[in-house]
Amino acid sequence: MNWKPKEKKAALCFTIDDIFPGKSTDLYEAGGDLEKGVFKHLLWLTSRHPKLKITLFTTADWRETSPFPTRKLIAKIPMLRDKFYLSKVLKKGTMSLVNHPEFVSFLNQNKQFEIACHGLHHVHKGLKIPVEFQNQTKQEFQEIVKDMIHIFDKSKIDYVKGICPPGWNAPQQLIEVLQENEFSFLASSRDVKSPISKKAKANMSGLQGVSLLYPELLSNKLIHFPSNMQANNSIDRIFDIIENEGLVSIKGHMIKRILNYVAIDGIDELYVNYLDCIFTEIENRYGDSIWWTTMGEMATYIKQNNKSDE
Repeated sequence: MNWKPKEKKAALCFTIDDIFPGKSTDLYEAGGDLEKGVFKHLLWLTSRHPKLKITLFTTADWRETSPFPTRKLIAKIPMLRDKFYLSKVLKKGTMSLVNHPEFVSFLNQNKQFEIACHGLHHVHKGLKIPVEFQNQTKQEFQEIVKDMIHIFDKSKIDYVKGICPPGWNAPQQLIEVLQENEFSFLASSRDVKSPISKKAKANMSGLQGVSLLYPELLSNKLIHFPSNMQANNSIDRIFDIIENEGLVSIKGHMIKRILNYVAIDGIDELYVNYLDCIFTEIENRYGDSIWWTTMGEMATYIKQNNKSDE
């Protein structure tokens, strides 16, 4: 598959999950404080690296308050626990993009940001609270995706039809629904441990058995992109990916601390300083041979430069 310009040795994209209008006055600041909050770190990083573009996986109407069960008694009862939210959830509409036009406008105005989808509510009943797409029927997946698209469209946010499912999980019936709704890409596999080689396959979170280094067609309509780097990986892993002419796919999360949990790749000053050092080294070592891009741009390039089998 022709997935990058022939003059480019490799590609680099940086994606961030869990974007929603939460402010520091809410449970979590996830971008809602705009340039005064966590976005200040990203604005600094993009000012340092003008070629850098960031795909922001954004939730249409975030409702999760805790990724861990807080209703301890119900959580201990098999079967029954699968019928309840095991922590409190926000009221529908509280974090809907439709109700936060200033947040939407801020994202739309930054040309180094690309907006893509990260679920409808980012919550599910049962023990796996953040994993939104689990054992629902295809019709239920269809309703979730339709509601998500409706909110994105109604909010007038400038987005691409790609998705990183919360918790990485992408059941086959969800993949079918995404295809039917003309999504261009899916980012479902995360593997930051497997050794780098041209034939390496993802074997950690999300889809397994897909390429660790390269975009891959799941169908004529849906392209899969892997995630293969995070904050505590050595820069040598990046160089290995580049030398194998692959996609350096770096992940971050907008929320650094959730209750007692601290995200290794949460966006803060330390992480963006580390990324600044990495990006500077890549620029110095490889110059213009790296394609600094986004998943949406790559999906468009692939569709335009590969003949369809339809």
